[in-house]
Amino acid sequence: MENNTKSKIAVIGFVAFVIAVYTGSYFYTKSNNERLLSAPRLVLLVGSEDQVNNGFLNMNTDQRRAEIRTMASLGRIWSLSQAQYDTGATDIVQYFSDQDFGDDVVVADCLEYSERIKQTMEVNARAALKRSWIFYACGIIE
Repeated sequence: MENNTKSKIAVIGFVAFVIAVYTGSYFYTKSNNERLLSAPRLVLLVGSEDQVNNGFLNMNTDQRRAEIRTMASLGRIWSLSQAQYDTGATDIVQYFSDQDFGDDVVVADCLEYSERIKQTMEVNARAALKRSWIFYACGIIE
């Protein structure tokens, strides 16, 4: 009789463990998918790309992140999320057509940029890609 009770407790414990793992996995995946859908897909820089990248050369990582946040709050960096891109907003300039950006704008696709960083290349070229405005505007974590 005692072995039968131990077996039942073991089975109930195993079933509870499986349900707990499944539930945790579901909520983790849901949260991660929401984060990925809200991440930038297209970014737009108003101004000179070379000037911004040259300014980033002498900054550390935290300073670059702070500078990108400042530029975004000043209207020099604009972005479209993956969710917006999936709903058909594939042209960031047209999407923000009510804004007057002027003639000096640079548009980048974060997905293409992250794939480019993953390619095999020399160390200095990879470091230069990670010091550019696009890396920080896209929020790439590597």
